[in-house]
Amino acid sequence: MIGFRAAEHPGALSLKGNLAPEKDAFELARFWISPEEGRSRVLIGFPDKWRPELLGSLLVESVHTAAKAYAQTAQMSEEEALRRIWQGLDEERARLNAEPAKESE
Repeated sequence: MIGFRAAEHPGALSLKGNLAPEKDAFELARFWISPEEGRSRVLIGFPDKWRPELLGSLLVESVHTAAKAYAQTAQMSEEEALRRIWQGLDEERARLNAEPAKESE
């Protein structure tokens, strides 16, 4: 279930039991991961409605929210979860910065 309608795809996160978004809210991003394929996909929407810094702020908020969730459901502390999430971000930034720049066509 997404919001109060049927799930749009298998594995969709449910908003049931969470705060419903305000009427003027819009979806900023979606993230998908396929463990079998080893691939991830990110969809960003409505860039004309927000500044790039907003995405950075939301990503940091997401990191802290995820760390709290790991601490509640996994066998690790919030601090350990934060350390590992930041480690993953640092590793991915380093990997992307090391790749040769792709020429735009």
